[in-house]
Amino acid sequence: MGVKRAIVFTVALVWGLFFCLKPVSWAAFSRQAPVLLLPLEIYAAPWEKEALADLDTGLAYYLQKEGLRVLPRAKVREILGKLPQKISEEEARKLCERLGLKAVVWGSATVFAGQISLDLKVRDCAGAYTKRLYVAGDISTLEALKEKAGKRLARAVLSREIVAEVRIKGNVRMDEEAILAVVSLKPGDPFDPQKLRQDLKEIFKLGYFDDVRADLEETPEGLRVTYIVREKPVVKRIVYEGNKAIKESDLQKITELKPYTILNLNKINEAAEKIELLYRERGFYDVKVEPLVKMLNPREVKVIFKIKEGKKAYIKKISFEGNRAFSDKELKKLLEISEKSPLSWVKKIKTYVTGGGVEPGVYSYGGLYRSLGKIVTFYQNQGYMDVRVGEPRIERKGEMIYITIPIEEGPRYRVGKVDVVQDLFKDKNFILKKLELPKKKFFDREALRRDLMKITDLFADKGYAYAKVEPEIKKDPKAHVVDVIFKVDKGPLVYVNRIEITGNTRTRDKVIRRELLIVEQRPFSATRLKKSEGRLRRLGYFDDVSISTEKGVKEDQMDVHVKVKERPTGTFSIGAGYSSVDKVILMGEISQRNLLGKGQTLSFQGLFGARTTRYSLSFTEPYFRDSRLSLGLNVYDWEREYDDYTRDSQGFGVRFGYLLTPNTRVFFGYRYDDSDLTDYYYYASAIIRESADIHITSAVELGLVRDTRNHFFDPTRGTVLNVTYEHAGGFLGGDSAFEKITATGSVYFPTLWEITGHIRVGVGYVTEGEGGKLPVYEKFYLGGIDSVRGYRYGDISPKDPETGERIGGERMAFVQTEAIFPLVKSMGLKGVVFFDMGNVWGEDVGYRFSDVRKSVGLGIRWLSPMGPLRIEWGYNIDAQEDEDKSNWNFRIGGQF
Repeated sequence: MGVKRAIVFTVALVWGLFFCLKPVSWAAFSRQAPVLLLPLEIYAAPWEKEALADLDTGLAYYLQKEGLRVLPRAKVREILGKLPQKISEEEARKLCERLGLKAVVWGSATVFAGQISLDLKVRDCAGAYTKRLYVAGDISTLEALKEKAGKRLARAVLSREIVAEVRIKGNVRMDEEAILAVVSLKPGDPFDPQKLRQDLKEIFKLGYFDDVRADLEETPEGLRVTYIVREKPVVKRIVYEGNKAIKESDLQKITELKPYTILNLNKINEAAEKIELLYRERGFYDVKVEPLVKMLNPREVKVIFKIKEGKKAYIKKISFEGNRAFSDKELKKLLEISEKSPLSWVKKIKTYVTGGGVEPGVYSYGGLYRSLGKIVTFYQNQGYMDVRVGEPRIERKGEMIYITIPIEEGPRYRVGKVDVVQDLFKDKNFILKKLELPKKKFFDREALRRDLMKITDLFADKGYAYAKVEPEIKKDPKAHVVDVIFKVDKGPLVYVNRIEITGNTRTRDKVIRRELLIVEQRPFSATRLKKSEGRLRRLGYFDDVSISTEKGVKEDQMDVHVKVKERPTGTFSIGAGYSSVDKVILMGEISQRNLLGKGQTLSFQGLFGARTTRYSLSFTEPYFRDSRLSLGLNVYDWEREYDDYTRDSQGFGVRFGYLLTPNTRVFFGYRYDDSDLTDYYYYASAIIRESADIHITSAVELGLVRDTRNHFFDPTRGTVLNVTYEHAGGFLGGDSAFEKITATGSVYFPTLWEITGHIRVGVGYVTEGEGGKLPVYEKFYLGGIDSVRGYRYGDISPKDPETGERIGGERMAFVQTEAIFPLVKSMGLKGVVFFDMGNVWGEDVGYRFSDVRKSVGLGIRWLSPMGPLRIEWGYNIDAQEDEDKSNWNFRIGGQF
């Protein structure tokens, strides 16, 4: 008996502890959130309504039979005071919250011609959506209809439905498939309220709709899900009102808004802020921009930016506080802003011509704060490592602004010890000799940055592409000395893993790869990478070239990405010259410098004028059979009327070249020319009459070309060297016999103020070969755009002492000196001023500087959409009687 009592006590204790420790009541086990079934609206004849008296009770019975708890109506009346019948979705939502329901069911029953239909709505309180379902049948089977409706209601409440169909409604402009692409609920899936809510969010995130909601409808096949959207209107027009100081095109560019795009209020407000910033940048301190949206119709709007510009604010005075090391005048030169002065209009013109910047004398918020950073950089580069530039004080008096910039200079630090800690180079002095900082007396932060890059490049050139260089800066605040130690972690030796080329829609991969100085599975080199980019740019095939790198799969690998933007390489070009004698001469060329994307050149040239006609066809293969050997072919037909004779010639040439280095090529060629001289007077120069008997020229040439320019059309640095030796006659046959050597060299170099210096020098010497047959047209003549400007071609030449005819010379030399400078940066328009000099001498005439012909002039250069444009005017400093005082020349190239 005692044992039985102990067992009963233990079981009771465990049972009691279970329910004491677990915070769930008995009621929680027997209850769940209830369903509120509201009385249905009945549409039937009076005698039919009696048959439907227990319809609500029957539906409640079958809901409970399916496991749902239906809230008693008496309880509802007790809480609400009355039992609602016809309610809206919003009222259903409020009932859910107030009564803590699982769902609310309401609707109507309609009887007509012996048929009954139930139109029911179910508000899912947790999912916050409403489903609709229809049940219909013969009134004689009312009980079966109740059971069917009860089961479908239970299925709707318990979300046991299968999705039968997913539809989009309300979309006009946006394609239904594009919306369905972000919807996760698919036909055949079990209905999931969580997915429905996520789908609503995803559709809204597309950004094309003001409102998105879902409609759920019970069908015999399952649940029909309809996403109902309301599209945002389209911006039909964008209007700027009140803008007088800034062109509408500039505002359009800064706002980046375009007509016929979806209305986005956030972007419109951002655009208004951008407009205000642009105005303040240009000195309109009080500008106000109000964005308005005007409905044109339910689907289209007009966006209006109402601009109140106000007046420009001008800077009366800029002063500094605390600057002891540098004067106000020195610091003002660093600023983007400046004080208004009588010469501000001159500076304004310069600002426009050089491509923008802050208007002189005008207060610019952005210009001021960018200038503060420049002051800090300037001080730090002069050794003031601890410099502080405070918040500027701005005082306004009418339209004038007074600016005071406080500065705390701090001490000036001298450079102490500079060292490099590394384990690659045996002699670290090899690195130290290349650095700038050890040569500086005072600390220079910009020099430190450049030294970091130099050390990084040195290691990268040895294949250590991931080398990390950390400068350890040790300041001595008392002695005002700073020591710098560069610590190098060279990392692994890196190999080029893959080279990927993109953007070349026309040019073949191999044409690009053969210009690269880096090779897959070979050690990486930063210098070779930079040179490779330059070589691709010099091809002239691409508008843009960018080479980037990223780590490969392994630590010792690197992938290289070459991205190019193709440019039209087919060109047509026209050129013209004008003088009082020749009037207009037209020149034309049609060529394809990247034939079939293989890098080959095919060109047809023509020159047409009152005195000259020339045709030529040429082909060049720069990498014959993918080797370093190049091949060139050309044929021509040329008729030229000189002052003293006419030359008619036909011929062809073949040239082979070999690439010695990436920038240097040697070439060997052969040419055959058949010329006839006609239309000369019987009393013409003996040299001309003798040349009339010389017809065939059979010659070979040997030469060298070296080109290191950084750009094919608009170089700013680099050199070009071309040396050619030609031999005619002898074992080659023909009527002519001579030896000729010519050399031209150009150098481009940057100077001050973005001015590019250019010097071009040319020399030549020709002598008769065995038999003494040197035609007059194989001698040298100068003048024109490629030698001494201000003269027409052939003006500079020795003359026959008896007849006065120009008969060419055996020796020539010329120098072109140019200063090329930007005129309008935004357009790429450049100006040029030049001084040229040169002369041609006969075999038996000595060199005298007083014989040198000289010219000065100016012109413009523009890499236009039509191609490179060159217009130049030259003035003949010492014009002779039969020469023009000046000459115009121009050339223009185009693209197709």
